[in-house]
Amino acid sequence: MTSAITGSTATSMRLPHDRSPGSQILRDLIGVALLAVASLAAGLMINRSSSAPLPVVYQSPEQRFDAELTTLVAAPPFKIAPAPAVGLDQFRSALDGKSTLILDARPSAFFAVGHVPGALNLARDDFARDYRRLGAVMQDAHDKPIIVYCSGGDCHDSRLVANALLTLGFSNVSVFTGGWEAWSAAGLPVSTGSAP
Repeated sequence: MTSAITGSTATSMRLPHDRSPGSQILRDLIGVALLAVASLAAGLMINRSSSAPLPVVYQSPEQRFDAELTTLVAAPPFKIAPAPAVGLDQFRSALDGKSTLILDARPSAFFAVGHVPGALNLARDDFARDYRRLGAVMQDAHDKPIIVYCSGGDCHDSRLVANALLTLGFSNVSVFTGGWEAWSAAGLPVSTGSAP
């Protein structure tokens, strides 16, 4: 009889441990989570090494356009393709002819304090927003002459905006290098507020 007891004890020892359904589900969930993390990591690494990676965070078409415009304007001055420069006399002649689009590249606060009459504000620091706001005007001016000015002197904002416009396909863009400084020093007419 001892052999029957021993055999039955040996059989019960070889049976798999009784696992509760909760622990089995937990083990399976941990396995699925680890597999998901490994898949995500592999996907991100493959995307990052791709020649044309997909953005990780969704951006609307308007957000992508704004980012591209901001990148155009943020180019350092040494990468700027030289736009022709105009002096005060040429600038005044273009303004009097009324066929040239005049753009002020200074921040909107400075534009509101004083700007060249008829100029539109296309600020370097808010280029994407201002470019979209002026969309219809800018599309009509694609083949018209455009002159961009800023504060003058060491101000590079007008050159940065001019370079961005040239990159966007505007063909006749110039920079009034004397800028607001030369205009106001000559005692020429001034407009105030946000309207041209």
